[in-house]
Amino acid sequence: MDVAVVERIPLFEGLENEQLQRIADWLEPIDVPPGWFLLNQGSYPEGFFVVLEGEVTVERDGAEIARLGPGEFFGEIALLEDDRRTATVTTATRVKAAVMDGADFFEMCAEIPEISSRITTAAMRRSGH
Repeated sequence: MDVAVVERIPLFEGLENEQLQRIADWLEPIDVPPGWFLLNQGSYPEGFFVVLEGEVTVERDGAEIARLGPGEFFGEIALLEDDRRTATVTTATRVKAAVMDGADFFEMCAEIPEISSRITTAAMRRSGH
C-alpha cells in the first residue's frame, strides 16, 4: 500500500516515516461493491480494516448500530479479545479499504505502542467497557 495513503489515515497521524512504511507493508488494498459482507457476527476474526473511501454499516443482532466512513476502522475487537466477531459489517456503498491480517495486526500493536493504545481505547469505547 502507498505510504501517502497511510499517512492520511487519522489512526496513523503523527507517526514517523519508518513506522508509516511498516504499516503500509502490512496493509492490502481492497475495492468492493455495495452489499458486500466484510465481517459476519459470530465468525472468527481474520483481519483489521480501515475504510479509505465509501461507507459501511455495522449491525449487531440484525440492528444497525453504526455507519463508518473514510478514516474509520473496524475488526479490532474480536482480534484483541481473541473471540468471535461482535458485529456484521456490510458495504453500504462501493468501498475502498485497507486490510491487515491478524498476525500483522499484532505485530503492528507490539512495534508501535501508540497505535496499540489508540486501537484499544476505541475498542473499549465500542464494546462498552
